[in-house]
Amino acid sequence: MNTAELQLKSGVLSLNPVSGALGFQKAKHLLNRSMFGARLSEINYVKEMTTEDALEYLLRTPTEPLSKPLGVKNGDEEVPVGTSWVTTKYNSKFRGERIYSYKNWWVNRLLQQDISLLEKMTLFWHNHFVIENDTVRNTNYNYLYNTLITTQALGNFKTLSADMTTNVGMLQYLDGIRNDEGSPNENYARELFELFTIGKGELIEEGNYTNYTEHDIREAAKVLTGWKTNSDTDSAYFKESKHDKTEKVFSEIYDKHVIIDKGEDEYKDLIEMIFSKKETARHLVRKLYRWFVYFRITDDVEQNIIEPLATLFIENNFEIKPLLKALLSSEHFFDEAYCGAMIKNPLEFTVGIIRQLEYSVPDATNIQAQYGFSNTVRSYAKKQDLELGNPPDVAGWPAWYLPPMYNELWINTATIPARSTVIQAIIKWKLRPVTGVDKISFDPFTLAYLAETPYDIDNLLETFTSLLFPLPPNQEQIADFKETLIPGLPDFEWTAEWNNYINKPEDENLKIAVGNRLKNILVKMCSMAEYQLI
Repeated sequence: MNTAELQLKSGVLSLNPVSGALGFQKAKHLLNRSMFGARLSEINYVKEMTTEDALEYLLRTPTEPLSKPLGVKNGDEEVPVGTSWVTTKYNSKFRGERIYSYKNWWVNRLLQQDISLLEKMTLFWHNHFVIENDTVRNTNYNYLYNTLITTQALGNFKTLSADMTTNVGMLQYLDGIRNDEGSPNENYARELFELFTIGKGELIEEGNYTNYTEHDIREAAKVLTGWKTNSDTDSAYFKESKHDKTEKVFSEIYDKHVIIDKGEDEYKDLIEMIFSKKETARHLVRKLYRWFVYFRITDDVEQNIIEPLATLFIENNFEIKPLLKALLSSEHFFDEAYCGAMIKNPLEFTVGIIRQLEYSVPDATNIQAQYGFSNTVRSYAKKQDLELGNPPDVAGWPAWYLPPMYNELWINTATIPARSTVIQAIIKWKLRPVTGVDKISFDPFTLAYLAETPYDIDNLLETFTSLLFPLPPNQEQIADFKETLIPGLPDFEWTAEWNNYINKPEDENLKIAVGNRLKNILVKMCSMAEYQLI
């Protein structure tokens, strides 16, 4: 089914959970939407689970503390290689070394991810509560922001909204530290309403929307006056002398709610006021729907999916886990109409191809090589218009909010060649993660051995396509794959070539010949439109 056809329907409009064991196809769909490229072993691990058990597993709280980014550049005179800089006072002299460490520590987490929704939801919150590395120069503040969105990624939306309001990174990014009595700065107050919680709603008149008015923004800015950051302690603090102590009276949208002076706790009343409106729940549910299911929300989806999920969200006091469990176990989510209906974002594509092809990533025994490889991955994603840590503006990446194209914006004249480069680099090139370390390359036999009978061309191709494509290929595509693997030859020739290689493992020429055939078919598969979809 093409995108145009999908836009004409809403799929199965049911939040009832699918019954029985997931099976391979459903497990693959769930994991690829929940992670960055599901490995075959991970799909096979989950396929025997029910949706309830699978979601419990995906939503489990990590038992290990979040790792810390490590120093990997000799130029940082304050932080020896292999030790963390996060408890060291920020020094702008070494910002380059530490921002390199920070960004690649984050990418490495995606490469090393477990079967979990944690990292996918961390990216969701990064796109929702945006800060930009290039604006927030203090690397310690960036780390503390990342810690907040990661540790609360599967927690409570209201709590996260409150904690984000006084986060050092956000206070710096949206000028909260410059919001004082008599000289208010409305940047954070505006985005709190417009982007972070309730959303605009329909325009009533210039500056006023159904969900808030310009007056509400001004009053909210007064509530938020007085917050500062301390770069010596990497913490936020409240300066009472800079706080507006007048009563703040909001519009009729909020029933003329009054917030009286409560000092440093005043912002909590503001959060409670905004979260008292159901549209706050609806706004986030819509964003999560577009993140996990599909970008187009029809009237039927709004009524039968968004509305009951918003009610559930409120009934569970804005806890994320019950909401995700209901959405991601539903018959609507698993409707075949939505399988392969989303274009992979650059991280899903780039991290995904590395994980799915079982690429040998440097491990922690050489932390410089590990971070160097992550830097290569990060640069590939950046060329596809997603630089982790640096969204283009406070609204995040356009592919997640800009109608009518939404995720189709990931594919353009610049990003198509960039994706092709990733395919060639990972499958055919040798990569040097860092100076002084040997080049590493893709071993196609590791992937081939995932097939039960890799000497059987049908089983080999079925293994590859079942892993790489959201839906099974047709017979014409299978015939084309065979022609790529063994051009002009009957099927049994693949068996003969494979067995010759197995029987003569010392013959390097045979290994290279078979390996090149495997690489060619994988380049072809990963270059197809189907591989761009999840």
